[in-house]
Amino acid sequence: MSLIFALLALVAMSVGAVALIRSVDTGAMVLGNLGFKQEATASAERATEAAIAFLQTVPDRTKNSGNDNGGASGYYASSTDNLDPTGQGSEATRLLVDWAADGCSYTETEGNCSLGARNAAADGGVRSDYVIFRLCRQAGSVTEGNPCITPEDASAGASSKRGKLDYGDYARFKGSPDAYYRIIVRSVGARNTVSYTETIIHF
Repeated sequence: MSLIFALLALVAMSVGAVALIRSVDTGAMVLGNLGFKQEATASAERATEAAIAFLQTVPDRTKNSGNDNGGASGYYASSTDNLDPTGQGSEATRLLVDWAADGCSYTETEGNCSLGARNAAADGGVRSDYVIFRLCRQAGSVTEGNPCITPEDASAGASSKRGKLDYGDYARFKGSPDAYYRIIVRSVGARNTVSYTETIIHF
């Protein structure tokens, strides 16, 4: 009887030891993945800076980028409302970004893989690609039929009453002629850790 109880106790202790080891391994894996995720997100900041530098070189921001307008693709002069940058959607009508120029192999979702991205310089083994959208209804100049999301500029045509906010003083702020721009960055780090960041800027 003592031998039977000892064997049962040994089996119980073995099962507990295996469960503890698996728990420690899972915790270490989660912590490692979080670390790689943070590394990819930090690299996305430098890719965003590269995207801003590229945007400043685009000669005509009312047109999509191409061989005649700032080099390779990556800049689009409209907001592209049906965009699915992560490829997690289920609608076949979504526009997908071909992040690695491999036919959108990062997703199994059906969609239109027609949007190209630009690759930023590698940062510590992390690959970052970005795509830029002008927040306008469509490409072309800003008109009544093509509205854009624009910032309110307090410096141009501002009221002389700088210390006073008066709801009746409608001339205090004036719309900026330039639109907001949406920068989406996809960073892929170790263990295929993927991070998406989005930044809204204006000049």
